[in-house]
Amino acid sequence: MIRFQIPKSLRHKETVSLMRSIVRKLEDEGKIDVTDIPQLHRMATAYDIYLTCVETVAEKGMTMTNLKGETVKRPEANLMRESWRQYLDIAREYGFTPRSKKMTGGVAESKELTDADEFFSGK
Repeated sequence: MIRFQIPKSLRHKETVSLMRSIVRKLEDEGKIDVTDIPQLHRMATAYDIYLTCVETVAEKGMTMTNLKGETVKRPEANLMRESWRQYLDIAREYGFTPRSKKMTGGVAESKELTDADEFFSGK
């Protein structure tokens, strides 16, 4: 049995809840391995950083005034984009995005035919 521990560095309850759901789903389907632990930690950290940046940008805006008095894009905006990209890259690997589910036969795709499938396939 694989034991995934939520990183203690996470600041947002939403991240903890999301990661518990993801790990539970992978465990239920027998698709988690010890080699997945670092990726899941990276995924959790990326999502948590993303949420922190979203809060900062929402509170302080997308721009700021630097020491020269110029209006520049807030660094958190770039960090937010990078963190989201990192999170999505890992989510795609595990088939957690709608497109990756279709492309890889991801986690949520069912292999069983329903009555409707059989009817419309002409069987």
